[in-house]
Amino acid sequence: MIKNTITLNRDTIMPSVRGKVLTARYTARAKKYAAVTTLEEGFVWARDKPAIGPWCMDIDGNVMLDFASHIASAPLGYNHPGIIELMQNFPVADPDRYAGTDFLAGYSHADVPTPTDLHLKVLEITKQFGFDCSLFSNSGAEAVENAIKICYNARHMEGYGVCFDGAFHGRTLGALSLNRSKAVQREYYPQIPNIVSFPYCACRGRCVCGWETKSRRGKIENRFHQWLDKESGQVRPEEVSYVILEPVQGEGGYNFPNRNFMRSLYKEAQSLGIPVISDEIQAGLGRTGKWWACEHYGVKPDVIAAGKGLRVGATISKRKMFPKEQGRISGTWVEGNALASAVGFKTIEIIQREKLLRNAERTGGYFLKRLRELLRTKHVVDVRGLGLLDAIEFDLKKTRDLVVEHCMKQGLLVIGAGYKSLRFLPPLTVTKREIDVAVDVLARVIRKI
Repeated sequence: MIKNTITLNRDTIMPSVRGKVLTARYTARAKKYAAVTTLEEGFVWARDKPAIGPWCMDIDGNVMLDFASHIASAPLGYNHPGIIELMQNFPVADPDRYAGTDFLAGYSHADVPTPTDLHLKVLEITKQFGFDCSLFSNSGAEAVENAIKICYNARHMEGYGVCFDGAFHGRTLGALSLNRSKAVQREYYPQIPNIVSFPYCACRGRCVCGWETKSRRGKIENRFHQWLDKESGQVRPEEVSYVILEPVQGEGGYNFPNRNFMRSLYKEAQSLGIPVISDEIQAGLGRTGKWWACEHYGVKPDVIAAGKGLRVGATISKRKMFPKEQGRISGTWVEGNALASAVGFKTIEIIQREKLLRNAERTGGYFLKRLRELLRTKHVVDVRGLGLLDAIEFDLKKTRDLVVEHCMKQGLLVIGAGYKSLRFLPPLTVTKREIDVAVDVLARVIRKI
């Protein structure tokens, strides 16, 4: 085994990769027994080795710079002192999870956050929307499932659901019905009926994606408006149960919406009484420099689906949107994940205390500036971002895949999105120096390719 001789801390200068013998063996053993999923080969995180912020080590002792943050699920990076302190002092008890919708659990002393405390914390950061109720679950996909369920329930019908081209909302059957990013995610699986998709307008300037077209009356109007038009439309507004969209599309390729598209969609839907769900599972919880990415567009959703960085899934809205009947929504582990709820509470508290929204905005702007330098490089065709949610688009999918592979060999963890884009999700605590290290590695890799 290769021994690490580098002291790993926030002053680490560069990644250091010298061999991946154990990584290859471990990966081969895992693949032998585990189902085929979305495994990125070449990295096995050593959970028992030093890690801090975006820096970690693999089981061969290689120092890695992680700009994927476990696909936004580690918003504070590795081993934030506040989270480690919480976990070290957390009361040890079995079962670690319990039937939280059937029985409550708490502590005899008040300094350990409970799921109830997390509810209050979540409502602190959604008060701008007037939300006063939330339901926790195991994952973001379940948060989406519950979001569409409460909309069907509130509308009292099995009406149309509206999603958008390029969307990704999860892998359970209900969420899959809303996906429009990759065929491999949906083919052969049964779908919820009456799901309609429209173009997700990310046009810069004049719309050319098909969201705005000439209507029957000869005007240039958006497709959603035409679909619901009182005189010439195909569907009555009262037949629509919800609209769901990501404020920034993640899996679909880090597509940033046109501001007029977002505002006109929200205005149209809400004026007709149709609830809008904002899927903030990847883009939310401070990643863009605001608590929720939809805030950048001046819109107010009726429901938010959260997850990943929150450590639990969460469906958040006004109480009137949730069923009043017992048993209508529930689940064995829903509300009953004690440790994850405490970590979610502490995550929000740390973001607040350390002013990490400001850091995401400031360092995100610097990161985008550095990435734009790569537009002069042969293979890069676009750079885009919002806070610490950033992407580079390449000329070919093959180019993107080679960049991911060679970055990993150089100690930089990044991951693809969409067809030929590369996404970046550094922790909200990232520094300018760490951004410089990442961009320098990336630039070297692109030039070699």
